[in-house]
Amino acid sequence: MTAQILRAQYPKFIYEKFNYKIAGGNVETEFFYSIPPDHEFVHRISFLNISEPPTTNHELLEPLIFHLGLSKMFSYWKTTCSPLIEIRARHLSPDQTAFWHKLFIKGMGEYFYKNQIDFSSPDFLVIQNAGRPGKSRAIMPPRAKSRGAREHDLSASRVLIPIGGGKDSIVTLELLKPHFAITPFIINPVPIMLDVSRTAGFPHPVTVRSEIDPYLLNLNRQSYLNGHVPVTAAHIFTSLLAAALNNCRFIAFSNERSSDEGNVSYLGHTINHQYSKTLEFETDISKYLIKNLKFKIKNFSFLRPLYELQITKLFSRYPQYFQVFSSCNTNFKLDPRQHPQSGLWCKTCPKCVSTALLLTPFIGKDKVIEIMGAYPPDLPQNLEILIELLGQKPVKPFECVLTRAEAQAAYTDQGLDKLLSSWLENPNMPPRFAQILKHAV
Repeated sequence: MTAQILRAQYPKFIYEKFNYKIAGGNVETEFFYSIPPDHEFVHRISFLNISEPPTTNHELLEPLIFHLGLSKMFSYWKTTCSPLIEIRARHLSPDQTAFWHKLFIKGMGEYFYKNQIDFSSPDFLVIQNAGRPGKSRAIMPPRAKSRGAREHDLSASRVLIPIGGGKDSIVTLELLKPHFAITPFIINPVPIMLDVSRTAGFPHPVTVRSEIDPYLLNLNRQSYLNGHVPVTAAHIFTSLLAAALNNCRFIAFSNERSSDEGNVSYLGHTINHQYSKTLEFETDISKYLIKNLKFKIKNFSFLRPLYELQITKLFSRYPQYFQVFSSCNTNFKLDPRQHPQSGLWCKTCPKCVSTALLLTPFIGKDKVIEIMGAYPPDLPQNLEILIELLGQKPVKPFECVLTRAEAQAAYTDQGLDKLLSSWLENPNMPPRFAQILKHAV
C-alpha cells in the first residue's frame, strides 16, 4: 500500500499510556500505542542489573519513562505514516510538541525519501495533546556515598558511556576511564558489545533489554511502510533513565562531527541518515532537557569535535581491540542468518568499506586485511559503494560512514593533515571533558 492510501485509512496514531514496575533491582516498562481501528502495539524495555537500589520517587521516574515512550513512537508510527499523532499518556507543552514535531520531520527524512513521501506540507503531521499535565521537577541522581562523590566535583562524578561495539565508544571509554568512575551501558547486548566492555576492564556493564512488539514485525512483512527511524534519539532517552537509576552525573555519547553531513537532497531538504547524531539535534535535546525537564544529568557527545578520521587515529593506539571490535551492522541484525558468515565483518557493506578507508592511513592495508579478512575497498563487488563514499554519486550510502572529504583524503592520501588538525567546539560538552579530548588529540 502507498503512504497516501495508508494515511487515509489510518488517520490517527495514539500513544495511549505507559506502565512500569520496580522489581528485584530491575525497572520494567511498557509502552502502549494504537493505530485505530486495526492495530495495537506494546513495546517493553527492562533496565537490568542496576548498580544502586532504584529510586521509588515516582515524580522523578514518570517524566523520564513518558519521554522514553515518546522516543519509541517512530518505529510504530512509520507503518501507516498517520497524519495525526495523539498523545494521551501525558501532557506536552507547545515547546515540547515543537521539539517532537521537528524530530519527526528531520529524523524520518530517510524514511520519507525511500518511500517517496511528500512531507513538505505544513499540515503533513500534527501532534495533538489529549493527556493531563504532569509536574516537572529537577531529576538529580542521589550522591554515591560509597565513592564520596560531590555534586560539583567532576573528577569524582560517574559517567554513563553507551557501548555499541565499534571504535568510537572504545575511544571514549579509554580516554575517560582514567579520569572518571565509568558505568558502561549496553542496549540489547550482543557478544561484540560485551567483549568490548570486558576488554576495557568492565565485565559487568549495565544492560537494557528493548523488545519490539512481534506484531510490528508481522506488519513489516506485509504491505505496510517500513524504514529508518532516529535510533540515537531513542538511545539518548533510554540512557537518561539508565543514568538516573545508576547515579550517573554525565552521559558521554560517541557521536562525531562527521555525522553532520547529509546523504541526499529531497524536496528541498537535506536528508541525513544520522540526523539524531548531529550537533543540531544534540543542542536541541540539551535545551529541551534543561527547559522542560529541569534536567541535571548532562548528556553530550564526547567525540563531537572530531571527524571520524581523527577518532580512528586515536583508536589505532589500542591494538588490544583490533580483533574484538566491529562496525559492521550485519552483526546486529535480528535474524542470525544475516550475520557475517565468518569473523566480525561481512566485507561487502558501506560500513566495512568506510572502516577500512579510515583505518588504512594509521595501521596500513595489511593490518586491515588481518583484522577484516579482506580489504573491502579493493573488492570488485564494492566498487559502487566506494564511488558513492567518494562523492562521485549524488547519494551517499545511508549508513553511519565517513564524510565524502574524509573518504577522498583517506583514499588518495591528500588533504589528511587539514582534517586531522580540525576541531569543532561542542557547546554542550563540559570544559573538563573537552580538555581531556584536546590533550589526547
